[in-house]
Amino acid sequence: MSVKTGTATGYLDLLNQLRTFLTTDATLTAAGQNWTELATNASSYTVGQDTVDFETYLKAPGLSGSEAIYLNIRAYHYVAGDYYNFELRGAQGYNASASFVNQPGLSPAAYVPLWNQPIPYWFIANGQRVIVVAKISTNYESLYMGKFLPYGTPGQYPYPVAIGGMTDTMDIRFSDTSGRHNAFFDPVALQVCGVDNSWNTFRNWDGNTNYQTYQNVWPWGYGQNDSNSRLTWMATSLDGGYPIFPARLEESSPSPNCRGELDGVGFVPGNQQSSENTINDGTNSWTVFQNAHRTYADAYCAIKMV
Repeated sequence: MSVKTGTATGYLDLLNQLRTFLTTDATLTAAGQNWTELATNASSYTVGQDTVDFETYLKAPGLSGSEAIYLNIRAYHYVAGDYYNFELRGAQGYNASASFVNQPGLSPAAYVPLWNQPIPYWFIANGQRVIVVAKISTNYESLYMGKFLPYGTPGQYPYPVAIGGMTDTMDIRFSDTSGRHNAFFDPVALQVCGVDNSWNTFRNWDGNTNYQTYQNVWPWGYGQNDSNSRLTWMATSLDGGYPIFPARLEESSPSPNCRGELDGVGFVPGNQQSSENTINDGTNSWTVFQNAHRTYADAYCAIKMV
């Protein structure tokens, strides 16, 4: 695993720095886990009122170095709406003659609202997934792309991939404070590939602050009709440290199941908590980030850094 922090000049530079990091980082390369950029498209075109600036088609090699995990990003903007965003897609192959929205086995979209001003960022990647946190004003916008840790063998679960951003809405600004703007760990739309290679939308919220209880990320989405179930009552441990719980992909429909957990992502209690705090669990170091603008007791996650 490798971590890079820095500041991009804007949303396009953020994508350029991410591409360079994933494909050339020395730590990833030494481990045989650097990614391959299969293609790019820098020819702008319009989608509705939006202008697409850049597309990248990436392939992650997995932790073994011999897998093929297809992850695509396009950057777009709309000046009148003052948004400069990313669109994220998972795929199950790459077709050079197909457009961005017609790739093989394509997932539904997830979006990340950004801006065209300096962006402090955190990149956390290994051979099978990348996590990005971008600080936009006082918001923390984040994404997760790649494999999660399945509760099953490769034969049982051949392509355990999750695509998560901050929203399922293309035309949204980072300043939006509605229920449609939520981090991938407490999602309005986390796209998860199933054992049959179909894509399912895991959501804790429906975009209108209404709870969803069928396919959730635990513990943020566990028993949401009871706020105590979201561990809002939990404080620090007796030694002053924080417990960290795995971010599990749970579902009650079509049948009760737990698919696995997000790689390097955990729930951390939010009492006496703030973004960019560092937690050491005795083995690993974690950094705390909030869900967009939110600072509630259940609005934080911890990302494993080492």
